[in-house]
Amino acid sequence: MGKITNIALAEWVSMRILEILDKTSMTLAGLANFCEIPESRLQSYCHKNSAISVEAVATLCEALSIPMPQFFDGSISLRIETGAHSNVGRFRTKFFPLGKKFFTDEVTDKYQLQRTQNLDHRYQRESVMQLIFDSDYFNDPRTIEQVIADLEKTYQITLKVERITSLLRKYVAEGYLERKVLPRGFSRSRQYTYCRTSKKQQIAAKDEIAVIERTNVLNR
Repeated sequence: MGKITNIALAEWVSMRILEILDKTSMTLAGLANFCEIPESRLQSYCHKNSAISVEAVATLCEALSIPMPQFFDGSISLRIETGAHSNVGRFRTKFFPLGKKFFTDEVTDKYQLQRTQNLDHRYQRESVMQLIFDSDYFNDPRTIEQVIADLEKTYQITLKVERITSLLRKYVAEGYLERKVLPRGFSRSRQYTYCRTSKKQQIAAKDEIAVIERTNVLNR
């Protein structure tokens, strides 16, 4: 396995693997068995510890019936067939009853379940990061409901209001997003919109965070 020389590519491959796990409900062990790629190698790609080869990408794509150009197309999410007659469906039918823990909904071991949940959360975080930094999505104000609907449509991620609010809170605090309150209207609860801040505001927020961090260090 080669060393990482292209960080952006490694991050993209990692996110695609997380997306595959999410859409197929497979564990890393399951995906490794399905694609006939060693689990340790898949884990290394997933954690961005080593560079993936063209052959490994081709193996993944062939097993999942994904065109290679689609794998690297940042404008779309992967379209993976998971029906009963698909490769994934037949794999599930064969192995799910055997209890090999190839699928997340058969995992009972607490440690492995926690690992799976951690991967799910990481995929959620990185999907939100992509919306903020790699697209113009937040150039227009978005409500929480809009973000939830668009994440589900684009990434097939279903998030609760509390979860997406928590994810966005970080970027508001760091100055990348601005949160504005909406008039109450007919809703009893307070509603907000989220919008990308200007470069000037982002720089000011970074400077403020740096000052706070330096102050905390001096006060220790």
